Amino acid sequence: MHIKRIQASVIAGLLVLMLMLPQLALAAGPGISSVVVLDCTSTTVTIFWTTNTSSDSVVRYDTTTPPSQEKSDSALVTTHFIDLTGLTPGITYYFEVRSTDTYGTSIDNNSGAYYDFTTEAVTSYSITLDHACGVCGELIEAGLCGEVIEATATVAAAGTYHICWDSRTAEDVVGTFTTSGAASRTLTFYMPEAKKGIHTVYLTDNAYAEKAKAEFEVFPSVKIDTEAGPVGTEVTLNGYGFSNGQDIRVTLYQGEVKKGEEKTAEANTVGSWEVSYTIPHTPAGGYIFKVEGKEGTVWVNWVSKYFEVTPKITVTPDSGTVGQKINVAGTGFASEEEDIGVTFDGEARKENITADEDGSWTASIAVPICTCGRYDIDASGTSTRARDVDDVKFTVVAGVAVTPALAYVGDEITVTGGGFAPGEDGVKVTFDGTVMATNIPVDTHGCWETSFILPPSAYGSHTVSASGETTAAVTTTLNTKTKIEGLSPVEGAPGDSVTLTGSGFYSNKKLTVAVGGKNANLGDVRSQTNGNFVVSFRVPKGTPQGTRTLVVTDEGGGTDSAEFKVTEKTISTTPLPVSPEDSTLRSGEVTFNWQGVTGDTDYTYTLEISTTPNSGNIWSKSGIEGSSYTLTEDEALPKGTYYWRVKIVDDYGNESAWSDSIEFTVSPIPTWVWVVVGVVVLVVLMVVAYRETKFKVTE
Repeated sequence: MHIKRIQASVIAGLLVLMLMLPQLALAAGPGISSVVVLDCTSTTVTIFWTTNTSSDSVVRYDTTTPPSQEKSDSALVTTHFIDLTGLTPGITYYFEVRSTDTYGTSIDNNSGAYYDFTTEAVTSYSITLDHACGVCGELIEAGLCGEVIEATATVAAAGTYHICWDSRTAEDVVGTFTTSGAASRTLTFYMPEAKKGIHTVYLTDNAYAEKAKAEFEVFPSVKIDTEAGPVGTEVTLNGYGFSNGQDIRVTLYQGEVKKGEEKTAEANTVGSWEVSYTIPHTPAGGYIFKVEGKEGTVWVNWVSKYFEVTPKITVTPDSGTVGQKINVAGTGFASEEEDIGVTFDGEARKENITADEDGSWTASIAVPICTCGRYDIDASGTSTRARDVDDVKFTVVAGVAVTPALAYVGDEITVTGGGFAPGEDGVKVTFDGTVMATNIPVDTHGCWETSFILPPSAYGSHTVSASGETTAAVTTTLNTKTKIEGLSPVEGAPGDSVTLTGSGFYSNKKLTVAVGGKNANLGDVRSQTNGNFVVSFRVPKGTPQGTRTLVVTDEGGGTDSAEFKVTEKTISTTPLPVSPEDSTLRSGEVTFNWQGVTGDTDYTYTLEISTTPNSGNIWSKSGIEGSSYTLTEDEALPKGTYYWRVKIVDDYGNESAWSDSIEFTVSPIPTWVWVVVGVVVLVVLMVVAYRETKFKVTE
């Protein structure tokens, strides 16, 4: 019995051991087999192996042992491929492989001897590019594009080597490497800013002698700095890789419809250009910037860039007081969109707005009753949702407003306040520092209203302030307008006295008054300090009759006008003719005498001579001072019957009635009478002379 029990225990132990052996094998990691070196070149090699379970892949390699460089792949596979690159030509490398599964890690190092391979030796030079064509994309810094080019250079000897763009000079080096022997090196560099076409990438030695070269082709590209925005957005388009000096034009289109103006540019020597374009007033939606380059005489569409016009509202001003009018303008809404509404803090303030064909509109709203704070203003319509429009913040502050803001002295001014503390005490209003109203009641929303009569004040801006026990003074401006307060009389003839009063003019400024364009003689008359004035003047001489404009102006530019009727005035005194009267005169140099106004030098006389009573004027003279006039030799009248009359004219051109026409005759002695008289006188003189001679002889 004892032996049987021992045999049973042994058998049970063997069975357990048989069940555990597979698990123990798995716990040690995957089984590695078939380690092979594939496709060995001067700079690359592929290491292959298999495992009995899915596991990752690791190769450790180096030119010495134990190897320290590592290349791995985390994918869980049973067939393993690891590519080693950037190897040195003609060199022996040692390696081991490792794989790890869920049970552990296995290492195959060829039983400590390590596997090995030798790269091919290099006897020539070469350079390859990955890739061989491309676009600039955009500049990452001056002269360098964002396009990355990978260059693999193989050299046959030790030394320092350069990779150059377009020319073998130090200025065009884009990469440099040094080797201690034949080698292959892979470098990356940013593509230089360059014009369209084929460019050469050189591999040179340290003396810039060419060792190998490859070609890279540059194609045009365009970058747009923003692809969406509202009307007024400044969009910048940058072009790269175009031809040297090429003409460029940029046009905005919606479908086939051209929007806005063309923008033009000229590519520089490296084929780059820049255009700034302001999005014009146009409806919301997608648009295309068509970029064209001129090839000979033909415009070629190189590229199109998308841009979306988005809705936007602007609010002017962005802060204010309760009751204040603010302007809301919208752009980028749908063309002729209807039922557009504006909200203030979520409540409708304006409705039924219709956009124009460009999707633009304007509206005016009043700030509703509310306390101080920041509130959202928004807008939406039948096509444009409120969430598509960025809210505009409006700040309600304690403030005061006046109505009207431009007023005459004596007008009633309504003052409203908002943003004060609800029920605040001690609220008062001042005009230029003078208290106009006190203890104004404030409602639960912090609003109030009062009024005052605009006192005498000079032309221009004045300060209206309001404050309370807890609210510091807030101000607004009230502008006083010029006004003719009184005109007495409202009609008159030249020379008549007129009194004029006014208010709201500049302080202490010289005044001028003109009636019908004729300036009155005022002297140095000035407005008062408070802008009022009282002035008396006479209607200017020569002012045309009828309803004329009376204008009063001060030196500061304040002015106002009123209608004034210029009438005709007849001087009541009529001169009385004295001589000649019903007489015959022997000489045409006639002296006229009359009785006029005595003791006043502000009058002159007008004398008129005619051939018929009251008409047939043949001669007249005005401006005669005194009550007589003698015709000069040049004015002498020939023989005939005449009529004369005279009237009075004052300094303002007013005239009296004509005097009666008085008849007189000019009848000079005939010539033959003077001849006879002369002969008789001559005979008498001869007789007298003869007698005197005879008597002397007799004696």
